[in-house]
Amino acid sequence: MKARKKSGEATSSMQEALRALGPYMGLGLQLALGMAFFAVGGYLLDRWLGTLPWLTLVGVVLGLVAIVAKLWQVNALLQRRSRRSGRDAAHEK
Repeated sequence: MKARKKSGEATSSMQEALRALGPYMGLGLQLALGMAFFAVGGYLLDRWLGTLPWLTLVGVVLGLVAIVAKLWQVNALLQRRSRRSGRDAAHEK
């Protein structure tokens, strides 16, 4: 019976770890798909218009801008949360 209990505890621990990692995995996926969308879109437009590699390069640059914008947004959100939790902790004292 103890083995089953330990197995259940391990499963619970794994679920908690995955739940904690979820937002970070989602962010990584957003960054990768954003870059891929612009780069592949630029490449496909290049092939269609015969302007290779110019629109591919524009797509890559736009993808990088999208990544920086997303990271900026996440940073601002984390700073707001940090300030809010700091104010809450100060009010509790």
